[in-house]
Amino acid sequence: MTTATAMQTDTIWLRIPDYEIAALNAGVSSRTAELKNALASGVSACPDATRMNFYDVELPTGWAYIHVRDDKQTVYLIAYSRM
Repeated sequence: MTTATAMQTDTIWLRIPDYEIAALNAGVSSRTAELKNALASGVSACPDATRMNFYDVELPTGWAYIHVRDDKQTVYLIAYSRM
């Protein structure tokens, strides 16, 4: 189950240690291990105000846009941008 704890007004702490990580396209597939490690230990995330269970996640090397599917226990990596 997803664990999210409020840190400040628009940022949460997202920790998802046991979900599968799936890239939606080959261009971001090299970032799945980095995302999995970050989510396993917990990471700062900004919820998308227009889409439920979508987040901008700060990774050590950039930002990831993800979608969390609790029913499938999967996190989809949609996009990645370097810092």
